[in-house]
Amino acid sequence: MTTATPNKPDQANKASKIIGQILGPGGENIIFPVLGFIGVIFVWSIVAKITEGNLSELPGPTQAFQDSIPYIQNAFSTKQGDEGIFLLTLYSLIRVAIGFSIATAIAVPLGFLVGTSRQAEKMMSPLIQVGKPISPLAWLPVGIVVFSGLTTDMPKTVAQNAPAIFTIVVTSLWPTLINTALGVKSIPKDYWNVSRVLKMAKPQIVKEIIIPSTLPYIFTGMRLSLGIAWLVIVAAEMLTGGTGIGFFVWDTYNTGEISLVIMSLFVIGIVGLLLDQAVAVLERAAIGKIQPGS
Repeated sequence: MTTATPNKPDQANKASKIIGQILGPGGENIIFPVLGFIGVIFVWSIVAKITEGNLSELPGPTQAFQDSIPYIQNAFSTKQGDEGIFLLTLYSLIRVAIGFSIATAIAVPLGFLVGTSRQAEKMMSPLIQVGKPISPLAWLPVGIVVFSGLTTDMPKTVAQNAPAIFTIVVTSLWPTLINTALGVKSIPKDYWNVSRVLKMAKPQIVKEIIIPSTLPYIFTGMRLSLGIAWLVIVAAEMLTGGTGIGFFVWDTYNTGEISLVIMSLFVIGIVGLLLDQAVAVLERAAIGKIQPGS
């Protein structure tokens, strides 16, 4: 009995097709992003040249890279007071993870409630419209005042991190809340009619109808909320001090190490991109498994 072996030309065709999808027509998926980065570096070089010799001098791309090499090589340092960029970023990510998780746990159930109850919508709508435009950093002093009194008997780590986490929670929950409520309102009326005909219990309606139908909206809100959370923690750490990528930016600026500030900007941007893509991957996996009526 013989078994069929994969045809090598077919495998080569599949591989070339995948590469073609990655590159795009004429390689535009690679060429245009590269051109964009080249444009940024070109403008950066011009601005650095203009500021050359000034009291506030912007280092050029080459100088910034050379100045950053020693710190990149020391990225995983755990030495107290001289932590590497990896460890500092990890500290910030832990704060973001805690704040974002709390915000999501609050926003999704509230979104379900607002989307299904007219009374809840009337009650929450003014609060959302007032709370959403408030600058994240405006909440930080409130968090510091509140938690300086509440955390007196708690460990020092909790007292130091609580204001920043509070700021993340109160500023990042709005996109998820709003998108979840919008998703509930977008559920077709036929689904609700079916639930009434089948006399579904409320937990079953949530499981079988609301969650599968609103999942794309929830994940869209989560991606926006996570972006806000990452933005907020960097700014909060610059003001509260301690350890983290935000404080590192402020500290290196005060010591005049602008090359390290620029390196930090790249790290912040790359981490933000990876966080967004991680949620996007999770979204595709979740939506692929959960569908209305499944």
